[in-house]
Amino acid sequence: MRSSAVFFAVLITAFLIAVLVLLVFETWALFTGQTPITDYVHAAVHSYPGWAFALAVVFGILIGHVLWGGPVARPPRTRS
Repeated sequence: MRSSAVFFAVLITAFLIAVLVLLVFETWALFTGQTPITDYVHAAVHSYPGWAFALAVVFGILIGHVLWGGPVARPPRTRS
């Protein structure tokens, strides 16, 4: 396996672990009556709606590029 593929796999794994930790914290905050992350996000979106929209567009483009990228050209197979 190429080192770039390993790096990408580790990067995605770290991202998913971070998302899991944030979701666990959100659940804990909701059950214990603490301030959840959602309240901070709502406050930021209401304070800076233009930046929130631009960030949503950038994330949408990045996720769309990863999930629905164009076809990958493969070299022709040689018969042996």
